Amino acid sequence: MTQESSSLGVFRTDMGITLSFGTNTYFIDSQDPFYNIANKSIDLEDYVPLYVEIAKREGVGPEFRDMLLGMIDQIKGEGLEN
Repeated sequence: MTQESSSLGVFRTDMGITLSFGTNTYFIDSQDPFYNIANKSIDLEDYVPLYVEIAKREGVGPEFRDMLLGMIDQIKGEGLEN
């Protein structure tokens, strides 16, 4: 995953959910165990689980997780200063 592919598109149908991230697309079938989590995430407008699923499918789960945790820590630190 590169910086230029930072836009997430989400499309829901009766068949499942399609995620578009940069030039790649990922389909989450309605029978997939992650489908319910994806639906809840979309309803709550919390897209972090979708990004994590994309990273997992790309084979960069641990690196992506560590990057997200670092970003969360950074944001929390900035929030405490304000």
